[in-house]
Amino acid sequence: MASGTLTSRILGLLRDIALGALFDRGVTDAWTAAFRLPNFFRRLLGEGSLSVSFIPVFMEAQAGDPSGVRARNLMNSLYSFLLVALGVGTLLGIIYIEPLFHLLLSEAFMADPEKWELTLRMGRIMFGFVFFVSGYAFYMGILNALGSFGLPAAAPALLNISMLVFTFMPQEWFPQKGDGLAWGVLIGGLLQAVFLAIALIGRGYFPRFQSRFWSRDLKTVLRGMGPGLVGMGLLQFSTLVNLYFASSLSQGSISYIYWADRLLELPLSLISVSLGAALLPTLSHLASQGLFEKFRETAQESFLMNLFLAWPAALGLFFLAEPIVETLFLRGHFEQADLVATASILKIYAVSLVLISCSRVLMPLYYAMKNTSMPMVLALFCLLLHILMAPIFMRQWGLQGLLLSGLFSAFVNASMLMLGLARWGVGFEVKKVFYSSAKFFAAGGGLVAVLMSYGIFMELLGRGLQMLALLITIVLAMIVYFSLSALLKCEEFSKIRRSFPL
Repeated sequence: MASGTLTSRILGLLRDIALGALFDRGVTDAWTAAFRLPNFFRRLLGEGSLSVSFIPVFMEAQAGDPSGVRARNLMNSLYSFLLVALGVGTLLGIIYIEPLFHLLLSEAFMADPEKWELTLRMGRIMFGFVFFVSGYAFYMGILNALGSFGLPAAAPALLNISMLVFTFMPQEWFPQKGDGLAWGVLIGGLLQAVFLAIALIGRGYFPRFQSRFWSRDLKTVLRGMGPGLVGMGLLQFSTLVNLYFASSLSQGSISYIYWADRLLELPLSLISVSLGAALLPTLSHLASQGLFEKFRETAQESFLMNLFLAWPAALGLFFLAEPIVETLFLRGHFEQADLVATASILKIYAVSLVLISCSRVLMPLYYAMKNTSMPMVLALFCLLLHILMAPIFMRQWGLQGLLLSGLFSAFVNASMLMLGLARWGVGFEVKKVFYSSAKFFAAGGGLVAVLMSYGIFMELLGRGLQMLALLITIVLAMIVYFSLSALLKCEEFSKIRRSFPL
């Protein structure tokens, strides 16, 4: 799953580099604001949030009826319900796009008539993406439940390819500058949904529409879907809150958050999102069989593996924030002031990476046990905390204050999720977690020492070879981190080593 996600994220990064270089901040702000809403649904549904309510019930249906009739009936029922609900919802979203953006954007953003009209135009084109990405998310849930993870993870690459192609299309091909960016999103959403539909047809599991779709299992899924979406979607809801507050700041603020967020998503998706999505079917199976000791062991191993991989990624993003942003984005319309602003946000996101990744691995534990209420309550509390604190922090630190508020709410969410596990009898061994974490942090010290040597490599190679200097620094840092992990006898390194024998 991580390898499929890596392909998609690299293509997405190339798309964002082109976006920053080829368009000015007025167009990128308008596109980012318009894309936030469909992208909200992409992340909310496409990163496993729809699966958290569907997979446990689907696995239980398979275990309770070996003939497969009950599981297929659930699949068809949910598919029929989603077609109707999402079809109507998407149509209403296109019609009422202006009132929606009035809720999401500040008066200061709407004061620029040209940017406001462009945002509305792009929003209408892209909102159809919501229907396609929801279908993709449901198909992904079925494939994950069947043990297939690579294809669903690779499918978003088609979205990024489409967006990349449309980004480079001549602007005179479209009625208005920026239209191509919006059409690339819509076409890409269709392609990734069709890709997984073909995979399901090949397996004989493509769902069918049925007029009478109400059933007990569907009711169970829908009962858990709302809390599940809220609980898994804290980060996604926070992006909408950030959009509103950032739209009241200077031009470019929305774009800076978007680019830093995209860099955060690369390690986050590769590590915690992939691990969490792959973990849910396994934990759901163990819970349905009553194997709770194995459940706890598997959950703890996955949590520590996530921490082992997220820690060096966070250190790398923090200490190399400016070189990374400069190497990737500093060209064309992306100037030095854009670099400084984006790098400062990326440093805050680097700290939040560890907290958010832990939450994404902890939440599947609750959903596997069909406890959707606690993650939902925590997510709502932390979102409210962010909304209340953001204006206070922004008065003191501006755009950085907005992200610091989100960082604090992420800390509260991760801490409460961890503490809540003990109540359900699946708490981790504190001594084991502390002992292993101490080894990760010690190995991270060696990694930081290498990262600080980036300036030396730059002096030796010169400005023209900045990308090579950055690559050498990252590779050496990885070698040092994993070497120290081996010397410290980290179990997580040994597991990775056994998975990739030389």
